[in-house]
Amino acid sequence: DNKTKAKAVRVACQLNAAAVQLKLKEYGEAKAACNSVLKDEKGNVKAVYRRAQADLGLKNFQECIAGCKKVVELDPQNKEARVLLKQAQACQKEEDK
Repeated sequence: DNKTKAKAVRVACQLNAAAVQLKLKEYGEAKAACNSVLKDEKGNVKAVYRRAQADLGLKNFQECIAGCKKVVELDPQNKEARVLLKQAQACQKEEDK
């Protein structure tokens, strides 16, 4: 029905907005867009991954690591999340020195 279609379009728009904001290095806005999607769809892999990317940009390394682990849990074949996870762990290690 129309309500379902409208929700799907809204989710797609928010995920696209998050992608654009990540490219513009507007990490706070990107994270907010992802959180908006995740409010309704907790298991949305794209939203979890893009929020993890935003967390890396915000230097929230622990949150990024947790997000990446969740993506891998939801989608074990997701190579991008594994790469981001390694990157976040390296940044965290650097910060812990």
